[in-house]
Amino acid sequence: MWNYGLFGGTAAALALVITPPVRWLALRLGAVDEPGGRRAHRGRVPRLGGLAVLLAGLGGLLLPWAGGVPVFAELIGRGWSLGWFLAGMLVVTALGIFDDCRNVGPLPKLVFETLAAIIALAGGVGFVAISNPFTGGSIEIGPLGGVLSVLWIVGITNAFNLIDGLDGLAAGVALIASATIFVIAGVQTRPDAAVLAAVLAGALLGFLRYNFCPASIFLGDSGSLLLGYVLSVLSIQGQQKGPTVVVLLVPILVLGFPIVETLVTVARRYGRGGSASLFDADREHIHHRLVMRGMAQRRAVLLLYGVSGGLGLLAVLAVVVGGPGSAALVLVAAVAGYLGLRRLGYTFVRGGAATHD
Repeated sequence: MWNYGLFGGTAAALALVITPPVRWLALRLGAVDEPGGRRAHRGRVPRLGGLAVLLAGLGGLLLPWAGGVPVFAELIGRGWSLGWFLAGMLVVTALGIFDDCRNVGPLPKLVFETLAAIIALAGGVGFVAISNPFTGGSIEIGPLGGVLSVLWIVGITNAFNLIDGLDGLAAGVALIASATIFVIAGVQTRPDAAVLAAVLAGALLGFLRYNFCPASIFLGDSGSLLLGYVLSVLSIQGQQKGPTVVVLLVPILVLGFPIVETLVTVARRYGRGGSASLFDADREHIHHRLVMRGMAQRRAVLLLYGVSGGLGLLAVLAVVVGGPGSAALVLVAAVAGYLGLRRLGYTFVRGGAATHD
């Protein structure tokens, strides 16, 4: 446990130190969010926060290793292809940095996100089988596992991009998800996943010092894409102990809020204008709806932290309970999510498309 604290604490300290220079760099490069339009903030706020998180996370691993902690041997011994994992992270971070500075169209972004997902797949990350929680058996999915893995990674990567609409929201949700993965890894005796989750959580904790409302720096696409990518990989690779139920159900709970936001956004935009509207930006996300209903931005963020924390608790319980109990927990979360969306005014019309009253 002390080693986990060392890794997480080092990453947090580095984030506290690195973020101000990254903020200065973003201002120099013109990577700045202007107020107005769909923006919920006031004043000019620099982006490129993902660069600070990446550097703090890498330093959180390298400094203890330089001090004699054999972290990389442990990760490699547990099956992590670190070169592939790092390559994927660099692809999405570079894509995000370019987008923060110059703007990238949706199609090129999708191409590079898919490339990063394929890199992860080449490094051994992916679904192998889907377990049946009612029988305890598993279904080998063969080549379909690769397709499902790429869709999962690209989907979660974009999901964090979608929820990054209020100060501290995406970073805080990612912190809760990484803390949840840390606990689950401890339950399953996976020190490799635990140390990576601790480093990510530490880097985000330090970054939130500057990103929580009112933010002095945003994650930007460099950060939201990086967090989505790392958590999509960590949520399946870091908890996989053979073809067990955690391969699918637990990651869905851990990342429940970003997943729901993505599904609602796709359904809403498709219902409004078909496939041509899928990439049209709007102010109808869940966090926007809370603010438009009169909730202060900080309170809306804290409420969604609570939702993410509740789903994280259900994920831990699903691992502990196992079997049909885990499926029941997913069902409980689904019903609660549906009722919450209805309360926010979303309806489901035109073949299942989500809109609002």
